[in-house]
Amino acid sequence: GRLRVDPEGDPWTALREHHCHWQRKVGRKLRAQNQVLKKGVVDEQANSAALKEQLKMKDQSLRKLQQEMDSLTFRNLQLAKRVELLQDELALSEPRGKKNKKSGESSSQLSQEQKSVFDEDLQKKIEENERLHIQFFEADEQHKHVEAELRSRLATLEMETAQHQAVVDGLTRKYMETIEKLQNDKAKLEVKSQTLEKEAKECRLRTEECQLQLKNLHEDLSSRLEESLSIISEKVPFNDTKYSRYNALNVPVHNRRHQLKMRDIAGQALAFVQDLVKGLLNFHTYTEQRIQIFPVDSAIDTISPLNQKFSQYLHENASYVRPLEEGMLHLFESITEDTVTVLETTVKLKTFSEHLTSYICFLRKILPYQLK
Repeated sequence: GRLRVDPEGDPWTALREHHCHWQRKVGRKLRAQNQVLKKGVVDEQANSAALKEQLKMKDQSLRKLQQEMDSLTFRNLQLAKRVELLQDELALSEPRGKKNKKSGESSSQLSQEQKSVFDEDLQKKIEENERLHIQFFEADEQHKHVEAELRSRLATLEMETAQHQAVVDGLTRKYMETIEKLQNDKAKLEVKSQTLEKEAKECRLRTEECQLQLKNLHEDLSSRLEESLSIISEKVPFNDTKYSRYNALNVPVHNRRHQLKMRDIAGQALAFVQDLVKGLLNFHTYTEQRIQIFPVDSAIDTISPLNQKFSQYLHENASYVRPLEEGMLHLFESITEDTVTVLETTVKLKTFSEHLTSYICFLRKILPYQLK
């Protein structure tokens, strides 16, 4: 939230309250996130335990089917031995039938009946054994498929559990770091608050002392002012600075240092103007000469009327440029140590200004001309 400071209260108290409120708010958010992540980890652990239990049950059923398969294999071996025994007995009974044909016919008929019974029983056992083999193979394949799915899901859940645990550990570590940082900030703010309270107390004491001194000074100055006013009213007959119209009659104070500075500045300006005049004279003269020799073969080509007019104007440049130097020289000579130089007393400045205005008009007159 936004920090609100009571203008009549202590701002550091409001700051501490805001800091505590923000610390509680951050703590609540971190605890809520921690609870949600813990619940997610517990749920994933429960799912993992359930999958492990299912895998254990499937292993038990697989072992049971394996035991049944071993039992059926043992019974098949017993039946195979019994068939071999019956075949041996049948082989022994055949020679005896040849010796006694009549008695042998009845025993042969009995043996054929027994053999058919045994064959039928053997066929049933073989079919049952084949069916059990098929069931065992299907159950084994289904168990392997379910086991692979459960192991894959278990690995996924273990990885998610590890990730969630890492997130929980990270948030817990961040939460502890935040708590430690907030505690350090709180301690620093408490120390700073105590320091500021001490400084505020000292400032209040100094303010009271200053107010007392101000009161004493005010009383002292008031008494001095009354005394001065009484002296002025009694002793000073005329105050020539009371009205502004009287101040216009005051004679300016002569400052020799100011005069020397003004003369030095005027001398520098004179040197600059002399250099400027020399450069302008050369520029205009060279321009005029260039116009005269512009057509290289002057015997064949003649100067255009426009260039002749331009050359005529440039020939008059000295009458406009040299007065600038003369005006600045007169201005410099008018500034002496004995005079008071202000804007109102510098009359020679007007002459220089007029010469400068005349030269500007000359420049405007020759501005439209170009060398043709």
